[in-house]
Amino acid sequence: MAQMQEERIAALEAKVYELGVLVNLALRLLALEKPISAVLERYGATDAEDVAVHALLDDLTKRAEQGGMVAPPFGGFIGQLYARFPSVRENREFVALLLDTLKVDRPAYQKLHAYLSAQGWPQWT
Repeated sequence: MAQMQEERIAALEAKVYELGVLVNLALRLLALEKPISAVLERYGATDAEDVAVHALLDDLTKRAEQGGMVAPPFGGFIGQLYARFPSVRENREFVALLLDTLKVDRPAYQKLHAYLSAQGWPQWT
């Protein structure tokens, strides 16, 4: 009986490992498709707005990694996002989608997503 349980546990562990590998592969493939750019395009962003939003996200990533006093506040991010992509002003659905999409983009954005989630973003007042 104990041996059957050990074999079952070993089989389950192997499946979990296999699923983890497949999920990582799927995330890498998704990142190649530039999901953030696809979201921006869906909302009508110009090439210049796409570049500007990516620059904002890159800056946000650096500041989140530094932490402390340079850690980005949600309100500041929103203001800068709307300045770079004005057609989505006050569109909370877009902001939520953009933040969710970070988790399937490149690894730096995945780390940013984890940080922002830990901070409780979005925090609408």
